[in-house]
Order: sequence, then C-alpha cells, then structure tokens
Amino acid sequence: MAKPVHIFHALQQANSSLFRAADHVLRKQEGITTSHQVILFVLAEEDGLPSAEIAKRSGMSKSRLTGLVDTLVEKDLVRRAQGQTDARQQFVYLNAAGRALIERTRDWVTSLNQTLLDPFDAAEIETIMRFLEQAQAFAATLSRP
Repeated sequence: MAKPVHIFHALQQANSSLFRAADHVLRKQEGITTSHQVILFVLAEEDGLPSAEIAKRSGMSKSRLTGLVDTLVEKDLVRRAQGQTDARQQFVYLNAAGRALIERTRDWVTSLNQTLLDPFDAAEIETIMRFLEQAQAFAATLSRP
C-alpha cells in the first residue's frame, strides 16, 4: 500500500522553512524581509503603481501591503504619492536607496532560484512549474462561493 502524500502540509512546511531562512538573511543584510523585497521587485518592473496593483501582483492583501510599504517608506526605499485625479489612491515609487537594494539583492535571488532547481532536469522543472501553476489556480477556486 502506497504511503499517502500530504502535499498541502509539505507545501506549507517548505514555504515556511524557505521563507524563514531567506527572511533571516535579508533582515541581517538589508533590514527587510522577502515580503518587502517582493514589493521592491514589483516596482522595479513597473514603478509608480497604485497600492492595489502592487498587492495584486505580489499576491498580498491590501491591508498587509500597507504595513509593508510603511516600513519601506520609513527606510527611505520607496515614497508614496496621492493620485492626481483621486486623492484616495496611493501610488508607490522607488527611491534611489530602493533601486540600490534591488541591485544588491537581485543576484542573490537568482542564485537561490538556481540552487533550488539545480537537482532537477529540464523536464522535472517543467513539471514543478506546472504543479505550482496548478496549485495557484486551485487556490483561487477554494475562495469562490
């Protein structure tokens, strides 16, 4: 009889372990977490986005994003600006220090990705990516009424 696969638990364990370790390194070296870094990377792709769009692209709730951006503002890595047509809308822009942090950490993130995938061949990586895409699509169905 095959041993049952507890993929949900395994994903949670892997996610928790990986991000706890990465957060430890980033806090020590840069004073931020991987969640902060995701926001910076989103802005590096397209600067001056509204907060709601950053939340969407980073997979975070708007309320969680607000606190993270507050920290990035305090560290002078980003700045906020009100929308010109709607003062309730907040746009977030990278500051020079934020751009410099991205440049300092980009190779590290690339190396992490490569190290995680090194044990796998191209076909296995394709399967891993398909699985992760499927997991994300499945998650969207769980929250539907």
